[in-house]
Amino acid sequence: MFLTDLLSTLPIASGVPVERPGDGQIPVAPVLDADRTFAWAMVIGLYAGFAAAVVWAAVAWLRDREGVPAILLVAGVIAANIEPLGDHVGSIVYAPNIPWFDYTVMGRQMPSFILVGLAAYVACGSYYAYRMLAAGAPLRRIALVCVVFVGVPEILMELAWHHWHVIAYYGDNPTRILGIPLYTIVQNSTLLPVYGVATFLALRHLAGAQRLWLLVLVPTVTIGYIVGVSWPVYQAVQSSAPALVTWIAALWTCVGSVWISWAALHLPEVAALREERARREAGAAPAPAPAPAEPAPVA
Repeated sequence: MFLTDLLSTLPIASGVPVERPGDGQIPVAPVLDADRTFAWAMVIGLYAGFAAAVVWAAVAWLRDREGVPAILLVAGVIAANIEPLGDHVGSIVYAPNIPWFDYTVMGRQMPSFILVGLAAYVACGSYYAYRMLAAGAPLRRIALVCVVFVGVPEILMELAWHHWHVIAYYGDNPTRILGIPLYTIVQNSTLLPVYGVATFLALRHLAGAQRLWLLVLVPTVTIGYIVGVSWPVYQAVQSSAPALVTWIAALWTCVGSVWISWAALHLPEVAALREERARREAGAAPAPAPAPAEPAPVA
């Protein structure tokens, strides 16, 4: 007991916390020191991406009279402010020396690049995933886009963040691959279809100002999907559970992530559009099916 109490008072040195795996204690977050050159390049790049998303949403509204991209962009900003909750339970910490302004939510210091990066991803990802589903895109194309064109680059970005000490997944987590947990890799590749289906169903059943409910729906889907399916592994890591327990929880989370995405893509309204497109491309007579909803201007 004396040794345990003594260890709990030791300071964090060199950014590596003193952890006590297996004794049920909450792990201590390290204090990171990000590489300034990489951090500046990352922040500038993500702000440029956000600016491009703002221009895209403005053009869609002013030229095409389509307000959905703008709504999704605002929904992404709201969803980004839920990120501290996911970071807290997911044992994620950021370097305090990341350039440009930061802000505090739930007592956690959040770098602004998270807000602009997540907002742009949510807006563009949700919209184009919705358009793919509404067009009846086959599952192989959806998988290619979500895993190869979105999931892999996002994972590579997080690996770079970890390498240059911008971010850390801390705690006694044996599922980390080059610093990134396995379940995070799986979730990053399965989240986009969930966004797409949620947006598709909302736009199919809501019109005009009713589509402002996306401001509630998208943030709810964000935190509901990530934390809702990941709570077993979050509890394991936060409790410094034995490696076997953490691995079982992580595999549960991976399977749950894939299953939720698969189930969403096989909802009758979504599957019917794929089947109709397959019949058209095969030259068969079209079966009666409801047409996909077209985005309407927002008053």
